[in-house]
Parts: sequence; C-alpha cells; structure tokens
Amino acid sequence: MKRLVLISLLLACVTSAAAFAAGFVALDRKSARTLTDGATHAAPTIVALWSTDCPHCKKNLGLFADMVKADPRLRLITVAVEPLSAEVATSLDRIKVPGVRYVYGTDAPEAIAFALDPKWRGELPRTLFFDGHGKRVAISGAVDSASTRKSLGLTDKR
Repeated sequence: MKRLVLISLLLACVTSAAAFAAGFVALDRKSARTLTDGATHAAPTIVALWSTDCPHCKKNLGLFADMVKADPRLRLITVAVEPLSAEVATSLDRIKVPGVRYVYGTDAPEAIAFALDPKWRGELPRTLFFDGHGKRVAISGAVDSASTRKSLGLTDKR
C-alpha cells in the first residue's frame, strides 16, 4: 500500500513538473473553479476548452488567436482537457495561440470538468466567454467572430 501511495505521489510530481516546464499550468478542481469565476476576469476573456483530437477545437483556437492579436482588450486562456503531451504543446504552437495554457492535472478528469462548468457534459469545443463585468456565456461547438464578440459583450464599433 505504501508503495502505491509513493508511486502516485511521484507521478503527480512528475506530471506537475512536466507541465510547468512546458509553459503549462496543471489544473485542479480548486483552480478550475477560480478560473471560471466571472469576478476574476476584469477584461473580456475567452476560456477555450479543447483537445488534440478535436478539429473544431483547433478552428476555434485559430479564430481566438487572431481576435486576440487584433484586439489588445481580449484575453485568451486555453484548457486542454487531457494530460500534458508533446502534441498538446505543438498544437497550440502551430496555431500560434497566445495566453495562459492549462492542462488537466492529477485530479479526476470528471471532477475538473464539473468544476469548470457544472452544466458541461464533455462535448468539445466548449468555450466560456467573460465580458469583464461578471457575466459569463458558455457555448459548445464551433463559433464565428460575430458570435464570439457578442458573447464577450463587445460592440462592432472600433
């Protein structure tokens, strides 16, 4: 039993160290709840939940990356709903996605998913939009620029 506990602790440390070394933050339930609290976002923020095997996720990420580059008011946070792997990092680098990057940590994936969004049933892509004033909108599926701007509470005027 002690050996199993020791192995589990070692695995958790290695996973956290690898995520940190690659520029990712390992997400747990507590940090997931904080991340998705509208009060923590003082600027329009996109929290994109994605996976390496989801083509629509990559389409959304490309759109969000372009929008963030074009509008300095926007923040983009990505959450890979899987453990850290080389493919996770290269997928974001290939699309040139800016912002803070999270991967699922050592908590149970279901617990992290529930902490991110209790109404979410695992469909991808899932995007949480925060308007910077406490309002949150959650959308599953591919989005376009107009629906993204509307969900963020942004007008078309520049």
